[in-house]
Amino acid sequence: MATVKQRIIAASGAIVFFISTIALTVAVIVSAIQEKNQDDSKATATQQPAEGKLQGTKLSGFTPVASVSELQTTDLEPGSGKEVTSVDQPLTVDYTGALAKDGTIFQSSLDSGQQFTTPLSGVIEGWQKGVIGMKEGGKRRIVIPAAQAYGAQEQSGIPANSDLVFDITLHKIGE
Repeated sequence: MATVKQRIIAASGAIVFFISTIALTVAVIVSAIQEKNQDDSKATATQQPAEGKLQGTKLSGFTPVASVSELQTTDLEPGSGKEVTSVDQPLTVDYTGALAKDGTIFQSSLDSGQQFTTPLSGVIEGWQKGVIGMKEGGKRRIVIPAAQAYGAQEQSGIPANSDLVFDITLHKIGE
């Protein structure tokens, strides 16, 4: 028969084996979780920004221009509702504004999820001239020379003397 000393040695060996098996299992699980987190981080870094996070990204479908000499308007989607005829009309729009030189978005109403409502007379000259003739439901791209934007004045992340481009969706005319 085994002596008490032999039983203690056998029990100690079993306990050491059990503890080392648990420690090895935990180490493998922790390593697998860390690898998954690293893979998830890499995947997130390469994805396009989520909707509502446009600031700092590039304006879709816009080819940057070095200089803008005159106001340019392009209807991306013609509207079918009421038409803007006066700068006194209040408008409700979604807009995305970018620098014309590289297409970098500096502001978008889509980031806040809030449509922008203002009388047309309350915005820059390029908007005032570029939105006239738009119809509700339409989407227009307006490329604005600096003189009809903010000119030599720096404005909320827009460098002085910057030509701008805006994509504007007209939701509603009037209050």
